[in-house]
Amino acid sequence: MSKKTSGMVFPGEYIAEIEEFEAGNNTFTLDGTIRSSVLGKKEYDFKRRTIKIDPINPQELPKIGDVVIGFVEMLFGSMISVKLFLVNNKPYTSGLSAIASARSGNNKGGWNRDRYNRKPRSTYRFGDIIRGQITSLMNSSIHITVDGTNFGLLYSLCLNCGGDTVKINNGVKCIECSSYEEKRVANDYGTSLFNNLNKRG
Repeated sequence: MSKKTSGMVFPGEYIAEIEEFEAGNNTFTLDGTIRSSVLGKKEYDFKRRTIKIDPINPQELPKIGDVVIGFVEMLFGSMISVKLFLVNNKPYTSGLSAIASARSGNNKGGWNRDRYNRKPRSTYRFGDIIRGQITSLMNSSIHITVDGTNFGLLYSLCLNCGGDTVKINNGVKCIECSSYEEKRVANDYGTSLFNNLNKRG
């Protein structure tokens, strides 16, 4: 295979050394390096030894400060990956994901800690739907925070039986089996999500 497309890069981001490839479309050289001049995906041509960037519509990338809603698609260590489907309450179909902390914070922004081992608790699971705010676009990644009363968990099924849950104090309780989980819950848990989904329909 003479060509290969790689991950997303931001304007000004390093993509290669000039000794390795020749700068192609939508790139520029700086101090012996090749950098992207647009938001897009890297395309390597190994036969011609060139690299170019295939542009992505700037509207597809959310901005710092945007409020996003998505579902937890992956957990890794103390972080989670969130597949976005609403940005500022509007449908979002670009397929991009964001990264957030998987640890539970209290309403004052601190950590909830177990009284014995003093370690922060993981508060999200695969499939949980959360709301956050974009804080950074560093290193080709969208980073969000879930701190604040308007952010955090919007909907989750019961871990024990898969039933619906309601907000109770600092967590959610299953209406079927009464199982309780401590979670970082948004102040409008459940209602806001369904309202947004109804607007999409």
